[in-house]
Amino acid sequence: ARSLLLYPLVSLDSAVALIAEVRLQRVVPSFRSSKLLQAPKGHYVELNFSLETSHATPCIDDVYLEVRDGYSKSANLLGVFCGRNISGIVRSSGRSLWLGKTAKFNYHFRCSCSNKTMNTTVQANLDKVAKIQSVLSNHFSSLWCPAQGAPAPVIVWRKNGIVIQNSTSVKYQLTITKENNYSCEVKRQDGFDKKEISLVMERCPNPCRCETAVGIMRAVTRIECRRKHLQSVPRHLPLSTAKL
Repeated sequence: ARSLLLYPLVSLDSAVALIAEVRLQRVVPSFRSSKLLQAPKGHYVELNFSLETSHATPCIDDVYLEVRDGYSKSANLLGVFCGRNISGIVRSSGRSLWLGKTAKFNYHFRCSCSNKTMNTTVQANLDKVAKIQSVLSNHFSSLWCPAQGAPAPVIVWRKNGIVIQNSTSVKYQLTITKENNYSCEVKRQDGFDKKEISLVMERCPNPCRCETAVGIMRAVTRIECRRKHLQSVPRHLPLSTAKL
């Protein structure tokens, strides 16, 4: 008896589209410090990546991957990524996507990218935005709004209802001296997605020196007191505080 192999029915157009999509996927060659990815005119770049490391505290030690929406490190920030084992997707708003590694970068890094036409869209959302974010009082700090969507959506930052930043950057930098109301929003087909951000004000105990870890979207505070990293301080610090 002959065995009969059954295959799902796929239209010729669907098969061609699938083959074309696979061919557009390409592995990003290894690089030392930075890499510029570019798509043809009328396209944006979609990056798929994974990071693995045995480093105990990569986020605290500023060991991360940085992705920007343009040609160089001065372009709008689309994300900074660190962790023991993470993966993600990042999309540009236009033809260029810039990748940067920190000096101590020791990840097993795998990534591929593809060119997407501008009419290939993903609905913008703010599902990954933390509603509560910690900042250091009277210190340079950052608020994060890691918006998702394709192409990269424009993020509108507001302070007390007034627009203070309007770009694809997921980060808003500020020096907190008093409490204000902050929010970020993105435009959707059915209106807007908006997140109100509540601030936890942290203060640095004297005579210590405090700073926030630069390369992450979560609130991590480093404290050094009399040349020693503290295990605890008199005031509450974010739960993500580590290696103090």
